[in-house]
Amino acid sequence: MREDAAMVRAVVGPWVIAAVLAASPGSARRGNDAIARTKGAVFSVIAAPRLGVLLAGGAAAMQPAGFGAGLQFRVHALRLGPLRVGAGVHLGHTRFLERYTVAVDGGGTARRWAALGHSDFAAGPSFQLVMGPVFAELGVEGGFGISSLVRPLGPTVADEEETNDTTGMIRGGGHLGVPIRNNSSITIGAAVQKFFSRAQVVDRPDPSNPDETPNVNPFDLMLEFSIGYHFMF
Repeated sequence: MREDAAMVRAVVGPWVIAAVLAASPGSARRGNDAIARTKGAVFSVIAAPRLGVLLAGGAAAMQPAGFGAGLQFRVHALRLGPLRVGAGVHLGHTRFLERYTVAVDGGGTARRWAALGHSDFAAGPSFQLVMGPVFAELGVEGGFGISSLVRPLGPTVADEEETNDTTGMIRGGGHLGVPIRNNSSITIGAAVQKFFSRAQVVDRPDPSNPDETPNVNPFDLMLEFSIGYHFMF
């Protein structure tokens, strides 16, 4: 219950802060000329730490909360009223860790760590919508992901189970941007990533039963929530 409440505060809190900042009548006028530009392309660079949440098979094979960061580059050149249309490139990495307690020969136990990682590289159409003092950027990208899962089944490296896959992926999401000063903004965003991996593992492997049939795909769906720095030029 405490972990659920902490996750809710982590997701909802930044949106409350953003709403307060957006209510400032001068938030879009303190040197933030790019958001009001009427001619030429508008470029954006976003760097954002992220909270990752595994879904489906990933959540069965690993505890679901992780951390990471992403970098985005967007350009919007076509205008349709308040909507700007363009393209974006995204790259990021998210890592999930879980502590394991494994048996040691001769009695006793040892603590080791399991790790699941996703590196994502994608590009696709991007949309920027200016809404008074704030703006939103949305995108759908396709690309590829590099995924890995390492879980300790014993006290040494030789006892580790390792699964790796490189596969196609898509992601969709966006963020709300709150201009601060000189074309710099704070963004609060969310996205979902789908990896088209066919890897299969046992959800919770038992070292005493190595012949268990694999039953989950650890590289499947992931949510991400982010708070980042956005620069527009």
